[in-house]
Amino acid sequence: MNKHQKGLISELFASAYFVKNGYIVSKPITDFNEYDFIVDNGKLNRVQVKTIYFDNSKNRYMISCVTSHIRGNEKRINKKYTKNSFDILCAVEPELGAVYLIPIEAIALRRGVTLYPTGKNNKSNTKYEDFEKYRVY
Repeated sequence: MNKHQKGLISELFASAYFVKNGYIVSKPITDFNEYDFIVDNGKLNRVQVKTIYFDNSKNRYMISCVTSHIRGNEKRINKKYTKNSFDILCAVEPELGAVYLIPIEAIALRRGVTLYPTGKNNKSNTKYEDFEKYRVY
């Protein structure tokens, strides 16, 4: 499975979570946004979906908090999200069924975040901010 297929599965999983919880989910016509869809429960929120992945080199689950663009010269540009990029980051691990709803303020200008979708253990590195408070499923 390639990166785009994994991203689509995560997006559909996140959409299903929101629909199941009474939200209206709307998808922009264009794909040139820093968010994937909009949710409406009386208030509109822009949602960016990220797939949780296991980083073997760091031996932990993570999400990337940057957006990547390839320019005309084939050079990849990674840009950190800002407080204006979207409202909610929805981090999902579809195989484990984990969903985190993280406000943009908590991840703006970060490169990545460590998560514990299989549960935190005693060996968890305490130097990382604990994002488990944002786990909703």
